[in-house]
Amino acid sequence: MSTQNTNQVLAKNVLSFMVASAIAGFAHAESTGLALEEVLVTGLPTQQTKMDASVSSTTLSPERVENSVARSTTEIFLAIPGVRSEASAGESNTNLSIRGIPVASGGGKFMQLHEDGLPVMQYGDVIVGNADNYLSYDWTVSQIQAVKGGTSATLASNSPAAVINFVSKTGEEEGGSVGFSTGVDYDSNRMDFEYGSPFSDGWMFHVGGYYRTGEGVRDTGFNGNKGGQLKLSIKKEFDRGYVRVYGKVLDDKTTTYLPMPMRAGGDSITGFDALKSSNIPSELLAIQTGDGGTGVRHSSIGDGSSVKSQVIGGQIQFDITDDLILSEKFRVAQNSGKFVGAFSANIGAASDPSGIASGLGSANGLAYASGKNAGELLSASDLANLNGNGLIQNIRTFDNDINSLNNFSNDISLTKQFDSWDITAGYYTASQDIDINWYWQTYIADVADETRLLNAYEDDAQLTTGGLVAYGAPDWGYCCYRDTALETNLDAVYIALNANINDDLSVSASVRSDSGDAIGHYAFGANNSVDFDGNGEISLAESQAQTISQASIAGSQYKYDWAYTSYALGANYLLNDYSAIFANISDGGRANTDRLGDGGFIVDGTVVDGAVENRVRQYEFGYKREGDYAGIFATAFYVQTDDVNSEGTNGSTLTARVREYESTGLELETFANLGAVTLLANATWTQAEIVSSNDASLIGNTPRRQADLVYSTTASYAWSDHSAGLTLIGTTDSYAQDANDYTLDGYNYVNGYVNFGLADGFTVSLAVNNIFDQIGVTEAEENTPISISGADYVRARSIAGRSTSLSVKYQF
Repeated sequence: MSTQNTNQVLAKNVLSFMVASAIAGFAHAESTGLALEEVLVTGLPTQQTKMDASVSSTTLSPERVENSVARSTTEIFLAIPGVRSEASAGESNTNLSIRGIPVASGGGKFMQLHEDGLPVMQYGDVIVGNADNYLSYDWTVSQIQAVKGGTSATLASNSPAAVINFVSKTGEEEGGSVGFSTGVDYDSNRMDFEYGSPFSDGWMFHVGGYYRTGEGVRDTGFNGNKGGQLKLSIKKEFDRGYVRVYGKVLDDKTTTYLPMPMRAGGDSITGFDALKSSNIPSELLAIQTGDGGTGVRHSSIGDGSSVKSQVIGGQIQFDITDDLILSEKFRVAQNSGKFVGAFSANIGAASDPSGIASGLGSANGLAYASGKNAGELLSASDLANLNGNGLIQNIRTFDNDINSLNNFSNDISLTKQFDSWDITAGYYTASQDIDINWYWQTYIADVADETRLLNAYEDDAQLTTGGLVAYGAPDWGYCCYRDTALETNLDAVYIALNANINDDLSVSASVRSDSGDAIGHYAFGANNSVDFDGNGEISLAESQAQTISQASIAGSQYKYDWAYTSYALGANYLLNDYSAIFANISDGGRANTDRLGDGGFIVDGTVVDGAVENRVRQYEFGYKREGDYAGIFATAFYVQTDDVNSEGTNGSTLTARVREYESTGLELETFANLGAVTLLANATWTQAEIVSSNDASLIGNTPRRQADLVYSTTASYAWSDHSAGLTLIGTTDSYAQDANDYTLDGYNYVNGYVNFGLADGFTVSLAVNNIFDQIGVTEAEENTPISISGADYVRARSIAGRSTSLSVKYQF
């Protein structure tokens, strides 16, 4: 059976299971399957249960997260219906989208990731500064809550599509856990701990974190994952409220995986395993770049996505009177780091190296730059069958210093309660720095499981040194030496009304007015010849160097401001004690930031009209029901999106992406309790379309990487003190690019776990991610594959192959 047919059958089986669960759900009693009686603390003006709230929501418990066998925070998001997580970049730097709103650039533009109710980043799509980089899941998290649509547009800034909130433990009950996990078939060791307890009169605390080290799930030859996190919360409860202060220190790094060579159609290349290997030459552990001037700078591919974050925050809530509530939340984050990865910018034949990169038009020979047989010119026969595939690649190092992503948030509100309704008025103020320098370079490498750098030759004359072709990216218009900095400030006022019309019907209305301003510069490097090694000669790489002048910085300064209003209207009707229907209309905004530096959006120091503010309009209708044996949470949606964007790799010459999208779909989340067996499933069916574009040829097409159906289903079985489970995750076909010429095949894969309770509180677990070692391509750069010697190739990114871990955990 073909991959496509297999996916169609599996998709039908998933939907059939959900329908069966819904039919079984008419047994009406409380259950923990969908947790509809849990209180939402995310995206609402006052706390409400999921059953009473007029929003589409999902909650993930720690048990549900662990049983999904997610290897990273980004894989956790696969369990949230409506959210599409391209979890193939490693443990961070993922692309997130929701309800057919496309990933037109990177990150998660129209949604926010929160930690304890405030944003990790004010903007979710900063180039090489994704919000998930600064958010690591560990055992200090009590719950993950997601609110999609509705009040996400009015109770937070820059998040008209959704808010995903990591809620931390605070220590109401004494207890903790400690554990250790290790990779069985890959190099990884991690220790987790957490402990909390009440103490004294109304005081409580919680502390926890993790430390890990290892190569990771792909073979790189170096320890790319190293670091950890420590969190502390102290809370004091009073008769009429509480005060909480918390802190976090995150100092971690993870290997960055960027698109690499694959066969068109989603298969591994001979000699290069798409599931296990990487395109990262270990020689790049020591990189010398230009510093933007005439000096040198040192870097390492091993830095990957390095993040340093120090956070201090607090929450205050007091009942000033019996019907007047004050709420105050603040968060200060000092964020910095590095982002270094290897991107396959081109693929070519080793027998003809002249076209693989700019400046090599005269190259007719290759030799390895280091290691075995270094400096020995490869014969014609060696080149034709190099590593069994005869291929070489142009490696672009995405090499960035993240000087500051510091941000601040403060949200204060008053809620006045009346007999059958309440009103909340609030003020939000925030700032976000975006200070990032770029030093991208160009190298030549082979295509092999252990990627190695190559030097190019013209006859016997060596053209490159250490595989370096250019101190910059001439193939991309010298785009990628940059000095960028932006300071943004934003303020918002909001009003939210909740009213109980009768015992069954409640309505909500909210409005938010956002305003802000930004000032900064976006300076590109210019091509210059620089004698970096001081030997009096200019090499090929030195002739293709980039420098950033003070005049360029001064001439690239810009500023702009914005102001927009968002609103949301909702209603929730209780059909009985165990089911309800709801409806929502929302219209929210989002301000653009550093991506305005590309695409010609800046003219004479200001941003062109219409480029700053983007909007998302959502219409929703839902049904929720939960019983002893089954339950369902279903939401039908229609979404309109206005987007101005760029992808940030060709400088100011890159054509702007100005588009409007529409999507229609259905989110389903279901569960069934069948004695010792529990089934949990979610699926999102979406039909999305580009309805307007500054490229008229795209109108009517499907947005890139948007599948009709994505799904996740978990079946678990418990006996005695033991449990086991399997999770099926999958997607149907999608298009690689908006032009819709090249199709990414759908895929599915299975995770599994077995937990053995060996003593009271002591558990040993074996977990396997991608049991059957399935390739799953989440993105590809090509709209038309690259043809070399009669074979077609693409530069793409797949999920990782099978990885098995063994862990022990003691809860006390």
